[in-house]
Amino acid sequence: MSNNCLGRYASSLGVDLGSSLSERHYDQRRGAHYQAVHNPTVRSTGITEPERRQSPPLPRASSSNYETRPRKRNVVIFGESGSGKSSVINAIAQSQLAKTSSDATGCTFSYQRYTVEFSGQRYVLFDTAGLNEGNIGAVPAAKAEKELKSLLRGLMSPGSDGIGLLVYCVRSTRARQALIRNYNLFYSTICRKKVPIVVVVTGLENETDMQSWWHTNAKEFKSRRMYFQDHACVTTLHRHPGISDVFTHRIAESRDIMRNLIVRNCSEWAVDDTWFKQSFADARKMIRHSWISERSSPSTLIICGSSQKEEEDLVRFGGEAYQVFRVPQPELTSSAGGGHEGDLLIYYAHAETLSAAREMFRAFYTAYRGSMVPVVIVVKGLKDRKSARQWVEQYIMHHGAGLLFSTFAPAGDLGDDSLRRQAEQDLQDLIRQSCLIRSVVKGGGIIKRFARLLGRNWL
Repeated sequence: MSNNCLGRYASSLGVDLGSSLSERHYDQRRGAHYQAVHNPTVRSTGITEPERRQSPPLPRASSSNYETRPRKRNVVIFGESGSGKSSVINAIAQSQLAKTSSDATGCTFSYQRYTVEFSGQRYVLFDTAGLNEGNIGAVPAAKAEKELKSLLRGLMSPGSDGIGLLVYCVRSTRARQALIRNYNLFYSTICRKKVPIVVVVTGLENETDMQSWWHTNAKEFKSRRMYFQDHACVTTLHRHPGISDVFTHRIAESRDIMRNLIVRNCSEWAVDDTWFKQSFADARKMIRHSWISERSSPSTLIICGSSQKEEEDLVRFGGEAYQVFRVPQPELTSSAGGGHEGDLLIYYAHAETLSAAREMFRAFYTAYRGSMVPVVIVVKGLKDRKSARQWVEQYIMHHGAGLLFSTFAPAGDLGDDSLRRQAEQDLQDLIRQSCLIRSVVKGGGIIKRFARLLGRNWL
């Protein structure tokens, strides 16, 4: 794409190609949700009574009625017992819907759901117990599996848009191993890294500046390979007579911050029977093998559309071992992916290829199970991640695809080594962050899996 053509394309999107990198993921904007994002005024237009837990029959995946009736967005709020999940729900709802307790014996995967409406959109908030440090290895597998199956079926409820957002609640004073297990279980195993995940840090009412907690502690999450699309630092205190004006202000501020966090980050990921079976099977392995969730073998990357030079650049990535399959662009009518099972899909698109971009990507997405595997889209011919995100939003995204990670690759004739190095680093970071974490049983299972990998192309 020529510089003039690229400039006209950027102008049409309202993108400044010289702007700084944007970390904001794609948020599909349509209807009332579009208005909510662009008009951040928070209004409560009604709250229903909490819905009792149900186990409906597995529905057939369908999006044909998406435009004809209002649909709810499922938001999963999880974390250890005592992390403030119920208080977060009450703050969002501006009503004491969820029973709060500091008891740390909540049943793993048990849940309640509450329907709330604000900013012109209906949300179903799932309040679910995560893995408590004391429960690991002590929860009967059969009981945990029964609760897990009920939770997954609840997330497939008719009239919803699948799963829209994960909200991870943590206490500011806690730094436990269960944090990582919960993160990997919900984000990677259950949600396949197909929906945005945000973190809400509670218990910050006594901080001079609540937001400063994140500036000081964000690096601790990254050091544990816990990455979030957004965050909120809040208090979940309940307003009552006699409370000081300072706390009253922080309570109101926290409520608005959490509501806007949901509106700003909620996406659309369609789930079906395939997701139910795969997620249940993977989570079941974790339950039955002492919640092992650390990667024990190299991640498998499936890459489509890269040039020889770009492949050489990938080989230079240090510090990580990857198993790589380079695949051709599938035919538009093809649904077979060659039997490869990836932990991450990487798709290279050309910024100047507009007419068939969505159809070509969707063929790749379908052939290699993009509905169950994270996807990174590298847009060639752009200069920053913001313009890449805008391009993906306009020319690639389709309803139900969930979160798509995106980055850029500069045009080959720019001659800007610093920009090229930045693009390579961004891609390396995205690969590290977005690969699925698969549970592998310790012992012979690891040796067998490594044996199966012999003979493949190594990165």
